[in-house]
Amino acid sequence: MGSKPATDIAKVRGPLNGLIAERMRQLGIDTIREFADYAEVSRSSFYDLVRGRTTPSGAWIKPSLDTLAKLAIALNRPVHELLYMVDPEAPGAGAVVDARQVPVYVAGCAGAGTEQLVASEERVYVPAEFAKGRDLIAFLVCGDSMAGGKHPIYDGDVVVVDRKVAGEMNFPVVARLKDDGYVCKRLRPNNMLDSANSEYLDEDYSVIEPERVAEMVGRVVRIISNAVA
Repeated sequence: MGSKPATDIAKVRGPLNGLIAERMRQLGIDTIREFADYAEVSRSSFYDLVRGRTTPSGAWIKPSLDTLAKLAIALNRPVHELLYMVDPEAPGAGAVVDARQVPVYVAGCAGAGTEQLVASEERVYVPAEFAKGRDLIAFLVCGDSMAGGKHPIYDGDVVVVDRKVAGEMNFPVVARLKDDGYVCKRLRPNNMLDSANSEYLDEDYSVIEPERVAEMVGRVVRIISNAVA
């Protein structure tokens, strides 16, 4: 299977094989093993996708969102297009999407405690012009630590983060904590993180010192209210 050439891939039953074969021809890649490496997808996952493995009931064995995201880059196609090809019954399949809007995937929760980044097929849409030149990812806000100030962020809101901007003083950011989850906080002097809600009194998460931060994901550039999302 690993040495199967592009001319033979489209004859196998995987839902993306036609796109893969065409892209291999464009790139001058001879085997699916080489294309899996080019896409930075594990060969076993890629082989399963090309073979078109199904469950006993006949449903496609779906690749992970991370695999689809990498394939989207390698195939130069939108992730949602690949998702709907793999899973025609997915919510939103067949819906007309405004070409002026682009999807941003909700990667997981950001809140106090051990909320971990989890695989998700949820997405929000932002204007294409707004997304231009940015590296966007979104998080569902869990908790009310930021429900204060001029621009409160409430439990259940979605924050869109630009990973190209590590942070800006006094603006909300999303950060990953060491041995913990993700939090949405306000960046303060000396890289301290604090809560915008003065009534939020959790002693472990009201204020977070810089040595507890493993990664500054980026600055919040848009808040999508749970009242309208």
